[in-house]
Amino acid sequence: MKNKLFFLPVVFLFSALVVKAQKGETKLNVSYSAALPTGNFKNLVSENSFRGFSVNILHGVSDNISVGLATGFQDFYQKYPRQLYKLSDGSDLSAVLTYSIQTMPVLAKLKYDFTPNARIQPYAAIGAGANFIAYNRLFGEFGNKQAKIGFAARPEAGLQIPFGKGGAGFSVGASYNIMPFKQDDLKNLNNIGLYAGFNIPMRK
Repeated sequence: MKNKLFFLPVVFLFSALVVKAQKGETKLNVSYSAALPTGNFKNLVSENSFRGFSVNILHGVSDNISVGLATGFQDFYQKYPRQLYKLSDGSDLSAVLTYSIQTMPVLAKLKYDFTPNARIQPYAAIGAGANFIAYNRLFGEFGNKQAKIGFAARPEAGLQIPFGKGGAGFSVGASYNIMPFKQDDLKNLNNIGLYAGFNIPMRK
């Protein structure tokens, strides 16, 4: 994990240099996002999250390919009614169990537009980088509170609908967020993301 984290700043620096070095259109995308936990994550946090957003800044290297950076925030929450829990030391505890987990990935991103000049423009993208995690598992008012940094990857696909020739438009899509995370009974924070937002041209 340390080697991955050491490599991430190099990826981010390379992406930033590409944005400055290439001529083309730079777009800001701001989206509302929802997330559906999957796999091991869903076993503990089954409630879908409707508290999130994402921000992308991508620069067009060609008509089809854009590169840049992406970030976002998602808030997951699950509360279980009071019951008896077996603790790691062998004792029993009667309490309300609450999970409160926030993720904030920062990714280097590559995007491919299949039909960049059409009225409806499908695209696919891939991102990889760091995931900043705030993890809280509480028995009543007490429990385990941690902040960690992990790896994150995000394949995604969607559609863009331009408003006109100025480069602005609407976008909608879905992603699969790969977020390894080992803590207590969790093995990962993987989830399906759904998002909708606006593309705003910044410069050419």
